[in-house]
Amino acid sequence: MIKYNIFENGNLILDDKNQKSYNFKKTETLFIFHGLYGRARNWQSIAKELSNNYLFTIITVDLRNHGENKFEEHHSYSLMAKDIIELFQFLNIKRTNILGHSMGGKLAMILSIKHPQCINKLIIADIAPISYENNETKIIDALINLDLNLIKTRNDADNFLSIEILDKSLRLFLLQNLKFTDNNLRWTINLKAIKNSLNNLKAFPEFNKIKKFNNKTLCVYGANSNYVNENNLTDFNIFFTDMSFKKIEGAGHWLHAEKPKEFIYIITQFLNN
Repeated sequence: MIKYNIFENGNLILDDKNQKSYNFKKTETLFIFHGLYGRARNWQSIAKELSNNYLFTIITVDLRNHGENKFEEHHSYSLMAKDIIELFQFLNIKRTNILGHSMGGKLAMILSIKHPQCINKLIIADIAPISYENNETKIIDALINLDLNLIKTRNDADNFLSIEILDKSLRLFLLQNLKFTDNNLRWTINLKAIKNSLNNLKAFPEFNKIKKFNNKTLCVYGANSNYVNENNLTDFNIFFTDMSFKKIEGAGHWLHAEKPKEFIYIITQFLNN
């Protein structure tokens, strides 16, 4: 079972170290799926704020081979979707709202297309239902080649990675996955499995038969992002019949971290209407 956290009324009420089936009573739920190299914890402040803004229960998820999950040999959207459906069944979720960012956004779209009966409203954060060029190899190779025996602190790791990864904010984001355990460092993301699946993760699957998702769907994207722009907005119409778009000025791909107040306001308005 993949790991998850549950938030209600602005508070974390069940964490990934104390997992159990939970009685959601009659409140609506919102599941949040993080992006590549991310984890549920990245969304904690957003989840607290959203759960405080309206009477939904928020569930943040560590997707396969990320966060606090055990490592699995294989990694794909179909396997992640299977993990999520199993989690729905474990938590007795019949129907829910979903918010997914980047890789998590593609997963959310795939779930809505393949399992529309499980999804109420769908929110896609800065990703389109298209295939992207695989430009992640340099990043993942830098992480794999980092000799953890030479690393004593995250600052040491940052210095080593700076040779290959020039973006300081990206390095800090990646290094959140470096964990100290018994005076040793280890990665909490399965770098090997992710590298082997990068082409799959950058693509968007082809469907033999497309049955469009008819419920309300929102794509919120950053004005400075390279992932969603005016040229690929029409690609959503292939899969979704009730689309709306919100652009956040001054934000890039990490719009929820760069403009959290604007992001939360847009999500809250969409869910409450």
